[in-house]
Amino acid sequence: MTFKTPVSEHSVTLKEKQSEFIALLNPIAAGEEFKAWLRSLRKEYHSASHICWAFRIMEHQKVLENSSDAGEPPGSAGLPIIYALKRSNVINAGLAIVRYFRGTQLGKRGLSLAYAKAAEKVIASGKLKPWIDWVQYGITCPLEYYGDLSSGLMKLGGKIISDNSTDHISWQTRIPRTKINELILLVRNATQGQGDLDLVE
Repeated sequence: MTFKTPVSEHSVTLKEKQSEFIALLNPIAAGEEFKAWLRSLRKEYHSASHICWAFRIMEHQKVLENSSDAGEPPGSAGLPIIYALKRSNVINAGLAIVRYFRGTQLGKRGLSLAYAKAAEKVIASGKLKPWIDWVQYGITCPLEYYGDLSSGLMKLGGKIISDNSTDHISWQTRIPRTKINELILLVRNATQGQGDLDLVE
């Protein structure tokens, strides 16, 4: 299964029987980040009737997810939102839907359909990218292997995220989890066994 994640925050507006639904999709990496985003939405849309939401976050190789109907009838908002994220294989994302009620009742089924439609619309119209499960490794070795290591790391899709090299290489790197075994071989072979590789927790 290939997961996807939003590139940036994106929103769409949907109108159903005089109710206005503003759907917002945002890249989120942690639960605290989602809470901060939700607080900012509550300030921005303080006059809204409801702000319903869901999130899916990968943490320690498990998908954590949660949703809220935010005062709407149980199961009419949060579940349609989270199902839309699941159907599209979207993770590390928060999806909130702001509703302004204009006096026409939609009924529970109508509400569920409206929230599902708004969630699907914001996912479909937003820019998504493949989600990569990154892991961080520290690499140290003699400076003479700089060229071979940096080019090899690049070929594996890895990146040097901090370089503290002086008279020897001292890198903090990140690499897709699927490439760990290849990284171990690269460091061993490129440095002729003189390199050290440490997982950064």
